[in-house]
Amino acid sequence: MATDTAPDEKVHTHEEKIERLEHTIDYLKKAIEDLQRSQDEQMQHFEGRFQKLEGMQSCSTLAKQPKEFRANYFPGTKVVMDRGANHDLHPGPIDESVLTLQYDHRSTAIWRGQEFEPLTCRRCDGAFWRLGELDSRIQCLMIQAGFYGVYKAGHIQLDHALITALVERWRQETHTFHLPVGEATVTLQDVSIMWGLPIDGEPVTGHDIARTTEEWQEMCEELLGFRPPLSAFDSGRLKLKSIEDHFEVEPLQPDAPDHVVQFFARARILQLLGGLLLPDASNNKVKLMFLPLLRDFEAAGKLSWGSAVLASLYRALCRATKSNVDGVCGPLVLLQLWAWERIPLIRPERLAPRQQPPFFVGDGDQPLPAGPYGARWDVGFKLEKVGMHVLVVYRDMLDCMKDDQFVWQPYADIITSLPDCCLSGRDIWQTVSPLICFDVVELHYPNRVLRQFGQHQGIPAECDTIKELHSVDRRGRQNTDWVQHHKQYVDMWADRHARVVCESPVDGPMDYSDPYMIWYRRITRLLIGNPANRTDSGYQGVGGVIELMAQSLQRIYYRCSDAIDQGGEVSRSDILREIQDLCKHALTGAHEDRRLTLRPDLAQPAPIAATIVGPSQVKRRRPRRGGKMGLSIGDRLAFNSADISSPYASTPSSSLAPPYHSPTHSHEVFTPDAEPYVALSASAAPEVAHEDFSSAEHLVTVGIPVESKVEPDTSLAEPVDTMNVATSDVSRHDSSSIPPVLNTTQPNILELDNMVGAIATEPSTEMFVTLNSTVEDDLIMSCLENSQRPKLKKRKAKS
Repeated sequence: MATDTAPDEKVHTHEEKIERLEHTIDYLKKAIEDLQRSQDEQMQHFEGRFQKLEGMQSCSTLAKQPKEFRANYFPGTKVVMDRGANHDLHPGPIDESVLTLQYDHRSTAIWRGQEFEPLTCRRCDGAFWRLGELDSRIQCLMIQAGFYGVYKAGHIQLDHALITALVERWRQETHTFHLPVGEATVTLQDVSIMWGLPIDGEPVTGHDIARTTEEWQEMCEELLGFRPPLSAFDSGRLKLKSIEDHFEVEPLQPDAPDHVVQFFARARILQLLGGLLLPDASNNKVKLMFLPLLRDFEAAGKLSWGSAVLASLYRALCRATKSNVDGVCGPLVLLQLWAWERIPLIRPERLAPRQQPPFFVGDGDQPLPAGPYGARWDVGFKLEKVGMHVLVVYRDMLDCMKDDQFVWQPYADIITSLPDCCLSGRDIWQTVSPLICFDVVELHYPNRVLRQFGQHQGIPAECDTIKELHSVDRRGRQNTDWVQHHKQYVDMWADRHARVVCESPVDGPMDYSDPYMIWYRRITRLLIGNPANRTDSGYQGVGGVIELMAQSLQRIYYRCSDAIDQGGEVSRSDILREIQDLCKHALTGAHEDRRLTLRPDLAQPAPIAATIVGPSQVKRRRPRRGGKMGLSIGDRLAFNSADISSPYASTPSSSLAPPYHSPTHSHEVFTPDAEPYVALSASAAPEVAHEDFSSAEHLVTVGIPVESKVEPDTSLAEPVDTMNVATSDVSRHDSSSIPPVLNTTQPNILELDNMVGAIATEPSTEMFVTLNSTVEDDLIMSCLENSQRPKLKKRKAKS
């Protein structure tokens, strides 16, 4: 008997040794990672301090911050800004009392010019969604366990660039996104409404018992109905591929007993937990510590899976804010749905929802419940109005966000029509409590985002997200009772109903000068993209440039106000020099400092008017062959001044007939019976300036000698108007040789043909320019290039 049992004991001893070695390796790996993380944090801290000291030495930035703050956020205060003060764009925070980890945040590296690729968003739920529609019996068990809403929400593709842009504005110190319009975050309300997960229940935690591989095999055989191979296990985790392979080979039969249906239901829930809700960093395994919680489906439905999922999301975002991280793993679909509901700038337009056949419970006629609110995004999208998957575009959109571009209450109108699973935890949506999922503990601070609940937001009290909690995980802590390890936080969650915060309801946006916004702009990071960092290709963000221009104009405005109030206390030259410095800094920051090398010409060009006469002298001609219209060069030039666009165009006189709207193309084909004319298109028209003259004394004829000047027709019943034509500097010709409607040194022959042959369709209402035919020919010929002269001579000979 001794000889028979000895080999078994020896094998068991070797397995224990291997397991101990694995634990030792895991512990060493964790120690190395902690050491590396500590060194990276110290290096980033020293770099930030060095940059800060360097800025203090070069331009005394910190010494001048109090004046900058008073000038920006308290405009009523009398502040005399010293000449030569630092006017550079400051991304924030000015007050570092809240965002104490700014120097370690990835936004600091972005501002310094470091380029980042979008984070790799890890998920492993593709095989689950490829299963298609689940059996109605499995769905009933998922309803009992609380995961039915996640299943009905469907498969949503992740936009890695959008997730990365949101990570850049996530702050570990407050567990909120710091947007230009204020703090916002994903709350228990969003988890409940978007996915229908249970909220108000016991925390998802317990004793993480260290089991051997054989013990895990036995538990899988008991609760999943099959025994995975040894190669499928890894330190208390099971490869999702083993679950997929087994249940694809043996599909659920219609006459399967209840315990077999339960096997399938637990397997599908494990796939959701490991691939979407509480994913593992390995991207292909699920933690088996969740499996015992699914033994009883009704007991599982009483757990707060929603708070556990939200804790996992917070932990993932906090880790991803480090500049040395290139991936993120968590319930990121929930974050993307939250962003689509609240930020219309980045929201794709939904197509019609997919039609799904209704399923019924058992043999009865009662249909299954409707899906949660997040199910409305399980559709196709139209992307004509939004750009997706571009990090720089998302970053710039968030930098430029205005008050009316964030939806604080997207569920206000639909909350009463939601299914019961979306409203079960409504009483504790605003609880200030810890969120627990075994080793993960994250603080929930809805008191910082009360506007998301339609309530007044004041300056929040100082919060502490307990930085030490972010370094706690399961590595090296096998066989840990997390209920006792996090007892103080478990007790706080047990008191969650007494920790609910509530303020008076408000309606409408928050004012820019509200005390909260004044405080918030001082402590937050306003900008992520630095306008000084410009790439050679791709989209160039404008958020920083807009903020720089706005701040500079704000300073100039209140500097002028201070100068007006102070009167003779300050010299006028000092004020002008200070304003000049502000403008210089703004143009330099916007990469428009080249404008400082040349003084702008603010003078208006000298107006040149042309005589306007009535249309009674117009000769009608048939159109030329080939569809080209026009009159001979010797005939009058006719056009309507309203057809020529100009930034200086004045309002036409009310006594004139409505202007003729030219067609899209310069030439139109007409039948011989049609009225011959050529319309001058807006795209081909030269730049012409118009001006109204009040009297006929201003009438002059351009380029026509006095002896050949045509007098205006005094028989017109309508009052005479004039057209003011702006000329351009044409080389080799003086002003007397420039045609009145040309504003280019090299006119196109088609444009000349249009202008020469243009006449009005209604002779009784249109206005015409009357010029001497011989002088007109000379003017046009003088502006043509040598290569174009023969063409015009041939046209003249034919006409």
